[in-house]
Amino acid sequence: MEMIGRLAFYVGLAISLIAGWTQVGPTGLLALVVLGVVVGLLNVTGKEASRFLIAALVLISAGMALSDIFGARVSAILGAFITFSASAAVIVALKEVYSIEKD
Repeated sequence: MEMIGRLAFYVGLAISLIAGWTQVGPTGLLALVVLGVVVGLLNVTGKEASRFLIAALVLISAGMALSDIFGARVSAILGAFITFSASAAVIVALKEVYSIEKD
């Protein structure tokens, strides 16, 4: 399972980079969301959740704030990576809420 999560992360990163040079369209964005969900489910353990959520929050906020400054290519890469990261963050946050409610 660890290998699948790692592969999902690398493929999501690659699609995000490709988005800087080509139009990935709705199918590419859906792939990023699905890969983000896989990463959120498989890669982030309970003890890493807080650090991951803080890092995702900073990445998403900074990416949105800086996307207009760097030009179209970097903006497209950041937008795609934000889509990927946000879907992983939602899954991790839901896992944390469930964990808190379970205890």
